[in-house]
Amino acid sequence: MSEAYEEVVKRNGTLVFTPGGTSMQPLLRHHENPVVLVPVEGRLKKGDVPFYKRENGQYVLHRILKVRKDSYDCCGDNQTELEKGVTDSMIFAKMIGFYRGDTYVSVDDPEILRYSRRRMASRPLRKISARVRYLFHRVFRKNRHE
Repeated sequence: MSEAYEEVVKRNGTLVFTPGGTSMQPLLRHHENPVVLVPVEGRLKKGDVPFYKRENGQYVLHRILKVRKDSYDCCGDNQTELEKGVTDSMIFAKMIGFYRGDTYVSVDDPEILRYSRRRMASRPLRKISARVRYLFHRVFRKNRHE
């Protein structure tokens, strides 16, 4: 794309594109689910999925897990580590829906709202599980080489 995402959103009032990566799985699959983004108006809330640009120029689509006075803590649905310090100035759009095949799914759909609450609540457990798996593999791999 030759034009920056934020310019397209500003000019058209919407942006539909298919994100890559695995950070928002299982909700969004790598290069499979087009998302619909609109400009941000005002402060966002817990559970919203902002589209923002990091200082290094990388674009990110992650869920807000905590709203702070002057920033947000965000995390992908398939991740466990928080990204703290995401500011309003970094955010230029938010996801209002996505496509599964030809079907449009709103982020306000009751099933998606339940999914979002479960993913946000399960992050601490997923973090512990990831650490246990890491330690298990480290011990197992070490014992295999002895």
